[in-house]
Amino acid sequence: MLKKYFSLDENFDNIIENSLKDKKINSLNQISTGWTNIVYEVNTENGNYFFRFPRDDFWIRTIVKDCEFANFIHGKTNFNTVDLKLSTDNERPFSMHKKIEGTALTNKMDSLSNNEIKQISKEIAEFMYQLHSMKFNKNEIFKTNNIGLNLVDFLNELINMHLSEDDKKFWKYKEFTQKDNSCLVHGDLNPGNIIIDENNHISAVIDFGFAGFGNKYFDIARIIGRLPNNFKQEIINYYEAISNEKLNYDILNAEIEIWNNIDNGYINYMRGIGIYE
Repeated sequence: MLKKYFSLDENFDNIIENSLKDKKINSLNQISTGWTNIVYEVNTENGNYFFRFPRDDFWIRTIVKDCEFANFIHGKTNFNTVDLKLSTDNERPFSMHKKIEGTALTNKMDSLSNNEIKQISKEIAEFMYQLHSMKFNKNEIFKTNNIGLNLVDFLNELINMHLSEDDKKFWKYKEFTQKDNSCLVHGDLNPGNIIIDENNHISAVIDFGFAGFGNKYFDIARIIGRLPNNFKQEIINYYEAISNEKLNYDILNAEIEIWNNIDNGYINYMRGIGIYE
């Protein structure tokens, strides 16, 4: 019986070579990124590529959702988003994309000048507003099995599928304040998913595995909660100026707290299974 997903004992060299058969491969390196996917960075004569092989059925569906959402919004904002390709091996989906040059904001955010913080904050606000304002038909985006197309549903399924009752207590999870699903959201807009170029502009936004339907506070709270405080008011000011609408600070702060609880619980869970030190 064929496995529905991937495990570490696979012949990934062969799968990758078949996917890049028109390119000369110089090296393949597995990257340790956690428990969701088995990730390889592949160096070729035409640049580097990333491959993501899901570890279970939940992350298989998430990979498909990631590709569908990324392909739908690609070219619809002023910012580059990763050009994902969905492939299969024995009917098991995996994704690949060419590496986008730049550095994750995570690795730069503590060394930026005030002007650079303003510049990046403005661009983050612009990306969010353009995504949140994008017109869409739900049937045009997702064709995969419904996997938390509403962000809250996705988080509920993630928690219930992967965490034991003892682990769940670390998440301190509760429902978000805003229930409407009126716009498209990234869902996991953190500094690791924002790529910065050498001139400290946004080079690309990546990783849409949590993406779907939600409201603007999901994304704004997510990114603000993961950045140093000197970004917070800048992002709020720019988002309000672009949208010509004041944000509700009570809602925003409540959802920042929820995201922080989720992050702290995730770290505790990862420590418990030996992945996060």
